[in-house]
Amino acid sequence: MDAVDALRPRRQSVVIGPSDDDVDKEIDGAVEVVRVGSNVRYDPCAAALTALGGWADDDLDLDVDPDDDDVLVVAASLPLLTGDTLRTLHRRHRRSDAAATALVSDGVDRDRSAVWIVRRSLLAPALRRTERPAISALGVVLEETGHDVATMSVGDDELIDVRDRADLAAAEAVMRRRVNQAWMGKGVTMRDPEHTYIDASVVIEPDVSLAAGVTLAGATSIGAGTEVGSGCHLVDTTVGDRCVLEHTSAKLASIGDHARVGPYAVLDPGSEIAAATVTGPFYTAGPDAR
Repeated sequence: MDAVDALRPRRQSVVIGPSDDDVDKEIDGAVEVVRVGSNVRYDPCAAALTALGGWADDDLDLDVDPDDDDVLVVAASLPLLTGDTLRTLHRRHRRSDAAATALVSDGVDRDRSAVWIVRRSLLAPALRRTERPAISALGVVLEETGHDVATMSVGDDELIDVRDRADLAAAEAVMRRRVNQAWMGKGVTMRDPEHTYIDASVVIEPDVSLAAGVTLAGATSIGAGTEVGSGCHLVDTTVGDRCVLEHTSAKLASIGDHARVGPYAVLDPGSEIAAATVTGPFYTAGPDAR
């Protein structure tokens, strides 16, 4: 959804199946949700076709809405897809004047692509002629009716299709490299980037130093000049400027500026460590700690 938002679409729909209530809750009304009768987890292309086929005629009728814009179809199983890539895809699609453009990885046939952008004026006729439950069938139909169908290639990493836990681990490794490289480019020191785990939602100020084995998750924020030592695991925790943390585990906690925490400290939800505090080793704090 973040990648698609980069295109600022006029309308955005997420297709879910009958057992995807958790996905619906996560979206929480951010965009339109289209629920289909079959499981979409292992057949995103068929689900997308089902959703498009359910659009009202007015959605695809140029007499009603004269803007000849495009419809982008993206499988949700591609977590590494970026907004920059989708913007480039749209620009190339428009410049080529193609009826549709598929995003493919290097050397991969377009029939395996789960990212397509199609001219809206041609989508309804193509859908009516499509019998095979795959997005690539739209390209076949458009070519059969005399229209050009283009492709754009990107690196293999960006189109990792997560279908099982092995795919998920591969995607997480790529995402970890992306996130870590971005933070190092902004002045964060990492002693061992391959073993440093940072969620995309974390905020880190310049001149922070992260030792090997650090995990920063959720809405964690780290103040400027802070040293986060080996083995620290921080979740939804706020850390001030110029702190030193050693083997600290914290969740929903707050640590003031210039504090020294640990080694082997445990901060339970609601803990607040005042500025300039030195906790000492094996420190444990709950919501009443100040």
